[in-house]
Amino acid sequence: MKQPSSVAVLTGAARNIGRATALKLASLGFHIVLHTGSDQANLSKTIAMVRKVGVSCEGVVGALEDPSTIATLYDTAQSIGPCQILINNASVRKTCGFLDMTLEEWREVFSINCEAQFLCTQRFLPDMLKKGWGRVVCLGGLSAHTGALQRAAVVASKSAVPGLVRALAVEFAETNITFNCIVPGHITVERTAETGARLKHPNFEGKNVPYGQPDDIASMISMLVGENSGFINGQTIHINGGAYLP
Repeated sequence: MKQPSSVAVLTGAARNIGRATALKLASLGFHIVLHTGSDQANLSKTIAMVRKVGVSCEGVVGALEDPSTIATLYDTAQSIGPCQILINNASVRKTCGFLDMTLEEWREVFSINCEAQFLCTQRFLPDMLKKGWGRVVCLGGLSAHTGALQRAAVVASKSAVPGLVRALAVEFAETNITFNCIVPGHITVERTAETGARLKHPNFEGKNVPYGQPDDIASMISMLVGENSGFINGQTIHINGGAYLP
């Protein structure tokens, strides 16, 4: 466990995997800064849950496409202590036929699923370099590896995430900072209009597809951010109960 002043920043963390991860990291002694795009109600619930663990927890609401949101996220973390853990979890899943999709819709998905991970990592990485230690975990998507109906922008944007962590792992290989991608399988979560209903996929049609819990993903994240995980770097780790076997 890092020194008590260390801070973990999590984007897209109002509920589900983000909430479970925040609680796991809080139990390890990290102070927590949470972000949500607009879900203030669930963010407040998660903050209260984390504070009960006995660590500091603050929240930031705003669009990650807006540089001012990332600046606020950074300043909030700085007010608590040095950020050494960054979990890029924010994402959007829009269902739209390829021929019906506008360029604006395509760019909106990319701005959150891909560009926000770039912007957040670029903002927080210099502090990790100064400290000589850090962990960055980016959340990918199963559809990036299997394809998905009417989700071309989601599949394409999530496909960029493993490439980003590989590039960063090579560029910063001697810094004691690791970059890894976790690809969750089918997780039982609260659904919203944005994330949509579960989609059938031809690869799994007629099969008994296993569903995991947010804690299954949070447990892997908490392992990757530990002191003893420094030799795991640039990896894409699938956690899906056997639903997809690369």
